[in-house]
Amino acid sequence: MIRYLSDIWFGLISILSSMAITLRYLFTPAITVQYPEEKREMPLRALNKHYLTVDLDTGKLKCTACDLCAVICPTKCIHIVGEGKGKVRHAVEFDIDHNLCMYCNLCVEVCPFDAITMWTGNYEFGGFSRTDLFIDIQELTAPGFVPSPMTPRLPAAKAAKAPARK
Repeated sequence: MIRYLSDIWFGLISILSSMAITLRYLFTPAITVQYPEEKREMPLRALNKHYLTVDLDTGKLKCTACDLCAVICPTKCIHIVGEGKGKVRHAVEFDIDHNLCMYCNLCVEVCPFDAITMWTGNYEFGGFSRTDLFIDIQELTAPGFVPSPMTPRLPAAKAAKAPARK
C-alpha cells in the first residue's frame, strides 16, 4: 500500500514539474524566423550552391579544367571540358547536376586553384523539373568575390576594388 501511494506521489510531482516547465516556455518570446520575409544568416562554412570563383585582378575564372573535382566526385555529377594547354588552359564547359550532388565538399577541398566554392550563402535554389537543377558554367560563374577555403575573407586591398555581392 505504501509503494502504491509513493508511486502516485512521485507521478504527481513529475506531472507538476513538467507543467511548470511548459508554463515557463509558454510565456517566453519565440525565436522563430519568419522565413520568406526574414532570412537566417548562414555560417561561413555552410555548404550551399556551387560557384566558380573569379580572379579579381583579371576578371577570369580560376578554373583550369584540371578535372580533379570531377574525378573525386563520388556521384560523378561534375562534367568539365577544357581547352588550351599549359597556363592558358581554361574550362569551356563546366556543368554540375545538383540532382545528384550530395554536398560532400570534396570538389572544393581537392581544387588546387581555389576555383570552386560552396560557401556562397545561396541555399534557395530549386526547380520545377530535373533540368532546372542542371547548372552550366554561365550560372556557376560568381558575380564577384565569394568566400572559399583558401580565401575566407576579402583582403582589405581588394575590398575597395571588388563589386558588392548581392
